[in-house]
Amino acid sequence: MNRDILKCMAQVNLNIKEILKGNYIGVYFHGSLRLGSFNPYKSDLDFIIVVKDKLNSDTKRKICDWMMSNKEMFPKKGFEFSVVLEKYCRCFIYPTPYELHMSRVWEEKYLSDAYSVINDNYKTDCDLASHFNVINVANKAMDFGAPSELVFSKVPKKFVIASNWSDIRNAQEDILTSPTYTILNLCRFYAYIKEGVTLSKYDGGKWALSHLTDDFHNVIQLAMRDYISSFEIEYDKDILCDFAEKFMSLIKTETNFKKGSEIYG
Repeated sequence: MNRDILKCMAQVNLNIKEILKGNYIGVYFHGSLRLGSFNPYKSDLDFIIVVKDKLNSDTKRKICDWMMSNKEMFPKKGFEFSVVLEKYCRCFIYPTPYELHMSRVWEEKYLSDAYSVINDNYKTDCDLASHFNVINVANKAMDFGAPSELVFSKVPKKFVIASNWSDIRNAQEDILTSPTYTILNLCRFYAYIKEGVTLSKYDGGKWALSHLTDDFHNVIQLAMRDYISSFEIEYDKDILCDFAEKFMSLIKTETNFKKGSEIYG
C-alpha cells in the first residue's frame, strides 16, 4: 500500500481520537482501499468514525475544520466520511442514522452554511448499509480502535441491495457523466445479487468478464483500464447507453423489481 496513504490514515485516526477523547470507538476505512483496488489518482479516502455518544455542534465543527485545513494530505479526489453512533453499528437499522457527514462535494455547503452540516437534526443515509457491508470484509489494516468485527454487525442482504439500488437507480443518466464508476458499480452490484460477494469496482469488472457473455466485454475492460490509470478514457455514448439498459434489466430481473417495495421505495 502507498506509504503516503498509510501515513494519512494514521494521522486521521490520531486527530479524530484527540478531538473525541473518551467518546472515541474507532475509525474504519472502507471503499476501494479496504477491498484492495485503491488508485490515488481516481479514488477518495472513505471512512466511518464510530462514537459512543451523540456529538455536540462544537465537536462536529472541530472535526470538519481539521479535515478542511488538512486537505492537501488526502488523495486528489479527497475524502468522504460519516460519524455514526456505536449502537447503530451493532444493532443495524435502515436507513441508518448518522451524526455528521462530510466530503469534497459538501465542502462548499459547509463553508457557506456550516449549520446545515453540523446541526443536531435527525439524519439518515441509505449508503451506510453498503459501507458497513464493506467494513464487514476482514482487513485489520483498515481498522483503528476497537476491531471492526466487534463493532459492526452483519448487514442483512436486502438492505445491502436497497443501499446499492439507491446508488445506481439513475445509472442510465449517470453513465454518460461518470462512465467508469457506473460501469464497474453495476458489475459489482450484479455480482453481489447473484453470489452475495462483496467486491471492489475493479474486481466487479473481473467477475462480470468471467460470468457474463462477451457482448460488453470490451467496454468493461475499458472501464477497468481507466480505473487503474492516471488518465481519462473516451467512451462510445451509444455503447454506454446500451450497457446501462442491459444491466439495469438484469438487476431488476434478479431482484424481482417492484416499485414501492421495501428495497426500491
